[in-house]
Amino acid sequence: MPRTRQQVIDAAADGLENLLARTDTHPDHELGAAYLDRRVADVLAHLHAWHLLFLGWVEAIHNGETPGFPADGYTWQDLTSLNDALYERHRSMPYMEIRAALLESHVDALEAFASLDDELISSTDSIEWLGNEAFADVAHESLGGHYDWAQGVLDAAHMPPA
Repeated sequence: MPRTRQQVIDAAADGLENLLARTDTHPDHELGAAYLDRRVADVLAHLHAWHLLFLGWVEAIHNGETPGFPADGYTWQDLTSLNDALYERHRSMPYMEIRAALLESHVDALEAFASLDDELISSTDSIEWLGNEAFADVAHESLGGHYDWAQGVLDAAHMPPA
């Protein structure tokens, strides 16, 4: 797993580039059971929605607050319900619209991540509400790791490569 600021940023940039190259080639591919009978656009919407959560976490760090983690009103045990709520929020967005939103939130998330100091992102005890997790790990899972997850969904749906 990427641990340094630059490793997280590089994995995110490469992951998104590869993902969009694939989804742009097949934006209307049906995902079937691989992703709850949802659309390629819904995969991008899922990523965008998690970027927005990530941005809220960074804002809370800057303000010295404890955010809802993963989101207000949800615990990690409620992940399916949270993801369903995120889906409902974005399900009507056309591919090109959600693609643009994803690109914007990706850039915003990287800029927000870059605004944090090295000790804060690498230490496993600098952010109490993360438990013993380094924020660099959270950033990777919200960005590059999440793009890898999306590629796995596309693979499971037998979507051709770019």
